[in-house]
Amino acid sequence: MKTVFTLIAIMVLYGLSTQAATLPPVKRVETRAEGLYVNGKPFFPVGIGWAGHWHQSLPEASAMGFNLVATHGLRTNVASFRMDIDDAWANGMYAACSVTNGVWQDLERLEQIVLDCRDHPGLLVWELEDEPNHANNPYRFPPEKFEPVYELIKRLDPVHPVYINLAVGRLKDHQDYAHVADIHSDNYYPIPVASVTGVARYADSTINGSGKLGWQWIQMCPLQEKPHNRAPTIIEARCMTYLAVSRGISGINYFAFHYMGKDWTWWVTDNPATCAQWADLTAELKRLTPYLVSPKAPGEIKTEMTEGPEGGLYTSLRQTETGYFLIAVNGATTPMKARFTIPVPERKFAPQAAVRSENRLINVTDGVFEDSFEPLAVHLYELPFSTESAPDRNTIDWPRWQRRPRGN
Repeated sequence: MKTVFTLIAIMVLYGLSTQAATLPPVKRVETRAEGLYVNGKPFFPVGIGWAGHWHQSLPEASAMGFNLVATHGLRTNVASFRMDIDDAWANGMYAACSVTNGVWQDLERLEQIVLDCRDHPGLLVWELEDEPNHANNPYRFPPEKFEPVYELIKRLDPVHPVYINLAVGRLKDHQDYAHVADIHSDNYYPIPVASVTGVARYADSTINGSGKLGWQWIQMCPLQEKPHNRAPTIIEARCMTYLAVSRGISGINYFAFHYMGKDWTWWVTDNPATCAQWADLTAELKRLTPYLVSPKAPGEIKTEMTEGPEGGLYTSLRQTETGYFLIAVNGATTPMKARFTIPVPERKFAPQAAVRSENRLINVTDGVFEDSFEPLAVHLYELPFSTESAPDRNTIDWPRWQRRPRGN
C-alpha cells in the first residue's frame, strides 16, 4: 500500500516543495488558433489520467508537475463532481470535468452538475464521453447524441470549452464529431507493438478533421499483457510528445498514472527515478509554453538530410516576440544529421541559437545551421532576433521604478 513516506520520498527526489503549485483561478478560457488561453495568457495543458478520485494520487501527480487532471464524480451524486474539482484545485491542478460513462445521457442531472461546477476556479474544460466513436462501425455513440448535450453545456456555461476524445485516429470520425466539441483529441498508445511516429498521423486527423483546437493522449503506462508488456521510456514519451506538438497539437494528456492488467498493477510511482524523469518533462513543457502556444513563423523551413534516412525528421517553426523557435524531432530509430535553412526575417537572427534543455549553443549563419540527432531525439532551437539595431544600453535613461534601493 502506498504511504505518505512514498510521497515524501518522491518529492525529495524531485527537489520539489510538498506545497502544491499555484495556478490562477479560471475566469476566462479562450480557444485560439495557436492554443488555449486562460485569463488572456497562453496555457499549455500537461494532463494526467487515472490519478484522481479512486486512484488517490493527486498529491503525487501534482508533485510530478502535471497541471491538468481528469476528474470523475459519482454518477448518482451531483455534489461529488464539484468535490473532485476541489481535490484537483487543492493540489495545484486544473480539472477536466468528465461527464463520461453515460453521465451526459441524463440531461436533468447534467444541468445540475454544470450549474454546481461552472463557477469553480479550478474548472478548465468539460469532457464528454470518452472514445464515443469506438468501435467506429457503427459508432458506439453517434455524434447526434451529443448535440443536445453540447447545447446545454454551452448555454449554461459559455466560459469553459467542451472537449471530446476519440479513438483510432480516423479523419472522418473527427469530421463527424466536429460540431459537438470545442476541443478534439485522440489517443495513440503504440508501445511496444508499433512505431512512435503514428502519433503524427493521429494528430493530423484530429486537427484537420475537426478544424478545432487539438490535444493528444500519449502513452505513459504499459498496456499490453505479459510477456510483451512495458511502459514507454522517457525518450519514447518525449519523442511522441513533440511529434504531436510539431503537427499542431496544443495540449498533451498522458495515460496513465495507474493501470491494471489481468494479473498485474502498475503505478508510475513504483520507480521514483522514472517519476523524476517525468517531472523534468512536465517542467520543460510548462517552461516552454510561450513557444508551444505561438503562431507559425512565415515562410517555409528547408531541411536537408546529410546523414540518415529521408522522411524521418519532423519540424515546426514558431514565431514569438523575441525570435523564432524550431521544434525538430527524429522519429526514426536510427541516428541522422540534418542541415536547416530558416527564412531570415527582417530583424535577422543572432549568430547563435540556444538548444533548450541541452545547455548548448549552435552557430547560425544566414539562417543556416546543422545538427546531429540520436534515435528518437528531440532538439528545441531558440533563434533570437539580432541585437544589432538595439539601442545602446549606456545611453538609456532607466526609469526610477527599475532602481533598487541600496542597503545601509
